[in-house]
Amino acid sequence: MKKHIISAIVTAAACSAPLHAETLLEVYQLAQKHDPGLRAAAATYRSEQESVTSTKGSLYPSISFSGSLGYGHQEAPKFGTDYTSNSLSLDLNYPIYSPALDYAVDAVEIQFDSAGVDLENAKEDLASNTLKEYFQLLIAKATLDTVEAQVKSTASQLERVQKQYDVGLVSITDLQDARAEYDSVRVTELSAKSDVVLAQKTLQQRTGKVLSDIPALSERYPIKVEPSITAESMIAKAKQNNKSLQSLELAVQAAQKNVDIQKSNGRVPTVAITGSISRADNDYSDVNPDTEGVTTDANIGIGVSIPLYSGGSISAKVRQATASAEAAYETKASNLQTIELSIRSAVLGLQTTSAQVEAQRQLIVSRKSALEATQAGYDVGTRNLVELLSAQSNLYSAQSTYETLRYNFVIQQVALYELTGELTLDKINDLNTWLVQS
Repeated sequence: MKKHIISAIVTAAACSAPLHAETLLEVYQLAQKHDPGLRAAAATYRSEQESVTSTKGSLYPSISFSGSLGYGHQEAPKFGTDYTSNSLSLDLNYPIYSPALDYAVDAVEIQFDSAGVDLENAKEDLASNTLKEYFQLLIAKATLDTVEAQVKSTASQLERVQKQYDVGLVSITDLQDARAEYDSVRVTELSAKSDVVLAQKTLQQRTGKVLSDIPALSERYPIKVEPSITAESMIAKAKQNNKSLQSLELAVQAAQKNVDIQKSNGRVPTVAITGSISRADNDYSDVNPDTEGVTTDANIGIGVSIPLYSGGSISAKVRQATASAEAAYETKASNLQTIELSIRSAVLGLQTTSAQVEAQRQLIVSRKSALEATQAGYDVGTRNLVELLSAQSNLYSAQSTYETLRYNFVIQQVALYELTGELTLDKINDLNTWLVQS
């Protein structure tokens, strides 16, 4: 019994222990297994696949069997009759000319293709959201690291000022300023810790696992926009590869097929081969025996159905389908405009963030020099404590902003990859090579 209890405790501890994910691909694979939206898209894809098979079945011969076994009593003025009636029938229906059925098969094949695109789109959306949440966690961690370093530095300043105050070298005002700055940074630290926990919970909900100690982005990661990345070149890629546009194009094709279906249903004849073999056995109690016994009937023929008039509904359905096709086309055009604008914004955002990272890197150098100069001035009495604390805060703020900008650059890259339909496993692996253990 003790062994079972110990085993259960060990298993529970293993299940609750944080998962140390080493690669972005591992995180994405966890998200794939955990995401219900992706499973729903996969189920829809399988459903549409079976719908194609089901609809194609309408093009082949349909054979049905029926049978009956009955008893009856017939009452006449002079006598009553009891009888039994048994029958068997085998029926054939084979549509040899039905344009509406052909168009219907084309339509469900388009729906199947659309479900495949939607599945790929769901994977891409999941990758985008997972990577975004992953790097949001890295932003929160980087911010917390900077704030903790600032807390440690501010605490050191407070301790130094306290000693100076104890021996009468500084006034109570300096001590209060140092303590106020320390308390302010401590409040910021609590907020930064809360942001890390929230980012961890968000990623945990995405993956179903607790992720901790994840790698950070290498300082050598190139924060620059390649000359080949222009708005026009990215828009051209999006027109070819964007999953949302592909899905909308298939929706336009499906709507056009529906126009053909409605026209065929209302204006085109259908031809089918029909046939049947039936056997009936009738047994009457008080009638001429010549009317009793087994009879067999067999027939085969060609049936033609021609729609003539249906109260105006035929033309109305055609007009309705045509209007729906026009709406699908305009919806695609509208989404294309939105995607083009998003790409232009994304490219401009990358260019701007790249320039900001370079400027922020230079700002850190300048603020380090400013802090060193202010510290030297404070030591000789030419600068006051408020100026020193401000210079120190400015440096840590610049460092935190620098890290946030670097990660935002990656997030913007991921968003652009999704817009152009290029957010693949290869891209995730390429990005993962730039992650290093802190």
